[in-house]
Amino acid sequence: MNELPDAPWIQEAERDGYPSPEPVYCPCCGERCTTIYANSYGDVFACNWCLMEQDAWEWAEESKEESKPD
Repeated sequence: MNELPDAPWIQEAERDGYPSPEPVYCPCCGERCTTIYANSYGDVFACNWCLMEQDAWEWAEESKEESKPD
């Protein structure tokens, strides 16, 4: 069976290593991040540092407790 040589860019990556990408910083909080979150219009509103994930049911329960009159 004949072996095909790797493409030139693959040979270069194997020989020299893959260059690390430039760091990305969140436009909202300024932290170095790996994920950027945008709304349906493409506007960035958070990153993996400034976005907090919460269970919807827990949030609904907490919201009910906070809105109860004393």
